[in-house]
Amino acid sequence: MKALIIANGSFPAVSIVRRLVRSADLVVCADGGANKARKLHITPDVIVGDMDSISPTTKRVCRRVPLLFIDNQDSTDLEKALEFCIQRGYVSINVVGATGERVDHTTGSLGCFKKFGQQAELKFFDPVGFLSLIGKSSRFRVKKGEKLSLIPLEHCKGVLTRGLKYPLRNEILELGVREGISNEAIASEVFVRVKRGTLLLYRFYQEEH
Repeated sequence: MKALIIANGSFPAVSIVRRLVRSADLVVCADGGANKARKLHITPDVIVGDMDSISPTTKRVCRRVPLLFIDNQDSTDLEKALEFCIQRGYVSINVVGATGERVDHTTGSLGCFKKFGQQAELKFFDPVGFLSLIGKSSRFRVKKGEKLSLIPLEHCKGVLTRGLKYPLRNEILELGVREGISNEAIASEVFVRVKRGTLLLYRFYQEEH
C-alpha cells in the first residue's frame, strides 16, 4: 500500500504532484499542507496535525474531510502524518513539501529518515529532485552522466560505491567532515552500500519530468 503526504514546504512541479496523487492509495495532508492541496484542487483522505496552520478557507472547503487533531508538541506535523500512515500499514510513503525556506523545518524533515526509515520506504520530492534512504545497500538504474548526491545524516562508516565517477571504497561520510555531494554516474547502474549510519540518496529529476 502506498501513501502520499502533502506537507507545507516547497513543492515539485504540479505534474509530479498529480502523478503521485494518482498512484497513492491514501492522501494525507500534514496540517498546513492542506492549504496547498486546496490550491491544486486536491482533496485529501484525511488531514493530520495540531491544526495551527490550516486556514479557515481550507477548513470550509475540506469540511467533509476528517480532521485528526494531535496535540503533541514533541513531534512535527510531518512526523504525525508519517506515524498515522505507518500505524495503518502503509509501507511506501511519498512526501511533497517536506523541505522549504526554513532550514530548521528542513532539518527536522530529514531526521524523519532516521526515525521512520526502517518502518517504511520513504521518498521526499522537492522542486529539483527526490530523497530516499540507502539502507544497508541499494542498487538502481541511472542514465550515464546523471548527477546524484550522497547525504550522511550522521557518521556513516564503510561507504562503498560502484558506477560513480568519484568512487568510495569503504570510506567514511559525515556532515562537516566529508559529504558526497554532486557525484556523477558513469554506468547504467549504481550500487551504494553503507555498513553503519543513516545515508540518504538525492537524485535530480531527468528531462522526462
